Amino acid sequence: MLAGTALVLCVTGLAAGQDVAAKADAYLNTWAKQGRFSGAVLIAKDDKILLRKGYGMANFELNVPNTPDTVFRIGSITKMFTAFSILQLEERGLLKTTDPAVKYIPELPATWSAITIHELLCHKSGIPDFINAKAYGELDNPLHVENAVKEYADKPLLSPPGETLRYSNSGYILLGRIVEKISGQTYEEYLQANILGPAGMTHTAFDHATPLVPNRANGYNFDGEAIVNTKPGDAAYGGAAGALRSTLYDLLRFDGLLKSGKLFSPAITAKAWTPYGHWFAPPPLSLEADYGYGWMIGNSFGHRYIGHGGWVNGFVSQFMRFPDDHAVLIVLSNIETGTYIKVTDDLTAILFDQKYEIPVARTVAHPAPEILKRYTGDYELGPLKIKITFKNGRLYAIGTGQPLPYGMIALSDTDFYFNDTVSEVHFITGDDGKVNQFILKLDGREMPVNRVAEPLPGK
Repeated sequence: MLAGTALVLCVTGLAAGQDVAAKADAYLNTWAKQGRFSGAVLIAKDDKILLRKGYGMANFELNVPNTPDTVFRIGSITKMFTAFSILQLEERGLLKTTDPAVKYIPELPATWSAITIHELLCHKSGIPDFINAKAYGELDNPLHVENAVKEYADKPLLSPPGETLRYSNSGYILLGRIVEKISGQTYEEYLQANILGPAGMTHTAFDHATPLVPNRANGYNFDGEAIVNTKPGDAAYGGAAGALRSTLYDLLRFDGLLKSGKLFSPAITAKAWTPYGHWFAPPPLSLEADYGYGWMIGNSFGHRYIGHGGWVNGFVSQFMRFPDDHAVLIVLSNIETGTYIKVTDDLTAILFDQKYEIPVARTVAHPAPEILKRYTGDYELGPLKIKITFKNGRLYAIGTGQPLPYGMIALSDTDFYFNDTVSEVHFITGDDGKVNQFILKLDGREMPVNRVAEPLPGK
């Protein structure tokens, strides 16, 4: 566990640490000054904090800055705690990960009866995403999960249990329900009594909307060039899949306890950190990793990491542990944008003295509406479908697997970038003046994306 002095930025005898801190701070300040990053970041190595600092605004309207102690929603990082809860119960002899989930939730449809707890933990259950059911939104009903499942009882599984890794929030909602059925407590109560309380994580909890929470950040989205408030929602909706809030120091404390082995047995962590399949993020996010039980396992710049990310209602986050290097990187942001992956990658490069890119400020253009409208339509790149629309004087693009459209920001009449992702777009106009293709620039690659031909009249 980190010593009590670890909260202070250490400056003596750490030339490499000083260099990491200076480079990371300059890098993050550049993003923040461009209005493209808002949040808090911690980098620690060898039980010493190299950087722990806030950037941008916790509340843009009231001009309240983020600090190292700002509280953020952490989304799917919650899954780490859910997986550990299940493994705790297994270690106490109260369940087995090989058990069918229906043993604890008898309301599950008969077609789901073969699904095991193991398959829920590693996203191989094949269940459809029942959190979209009307009944699931009735959070005050203690049976809202079971009622939502009933709505989906006649829907086929997306794949046979154990066959395909499909990231599933619904699977982790069921795991939280199993915790409740076995413990006789709510998932929140169990987590507080068995993990958060013993860990001393006093600023980590379900992020319900109504209580007053000191230092809590507001969540935001990009709408093209502008930052806008995210739509409000109670974190209980995310439940065991993504309801928690936390701080840099609470997550650092959690990392220290994982290193010390004081919170979980080696058998639990070994099982959680064993890869059971490979996961790919939906496009245009450039991210993949092996998946254990609530943890992703991968390699970045030749350094093994274990961790998880989060994406929820105006917030994104990343918790990465580098156990072989005795290092940890935590990125918490209150702007919901896919560029946090780029920020995390570059901070990892800085930590391990690799090449990275400083973001360059751009001069924004504002083409006439008639120019923008000629780009609207449906495009495709293999299985990736992209629809471009025009609304409120600007273009939006939404691709396969994206929850919301991304606002396109013009650099010229033909070139666009996004605040939501690091990809860029260049439209190509033919000799006939028509636009039938654009070039998608992503991760150093340039890929032609073709407009889908419109059907002939009467077809």
